[in-house]
Amino acid sequence: MAFNNVGPLTFLAPGQTAFWFYTYGEDHGTQFASADIKTPNLGAVHLADDQRKRKDNNGNATYFVAIHNQGVGGCFHNLQGGGMS
Repeated sequence: MAFNNVGPLTFLAPGQTAFWFYTYGEDHGTQFASADIKTPNLGAVHLADDQRKRKDNNGNATYFVAIHNQGVGGCFHNLQGGGMS
C-alpha cells in the first residue's frame, strides 16, 4: 500500500536531518519511506536512509527513516513510500 503526503510539513535547511517514525498498529512487512518534497524548492536534495523497523511482542511494528538535505537550499517535505510487493 503506497502513501503520499503523510505527516506534518517539515523544513530542512542545507545539511539538516529530520528523523521520522510511523506505525500502522500492526506489522505490514517491509516498508520504504522517502521525502515527499514540496515546492517551492530552493535547491534541496533529500536523501532517505537509515530505514529501520521495530516489532513489539504484541505484533505492532514501527518504522523509522532519516531524511537528510544534501542540496544547496531548503524546502519543506513530509513522507511518501509504501511496501515492497
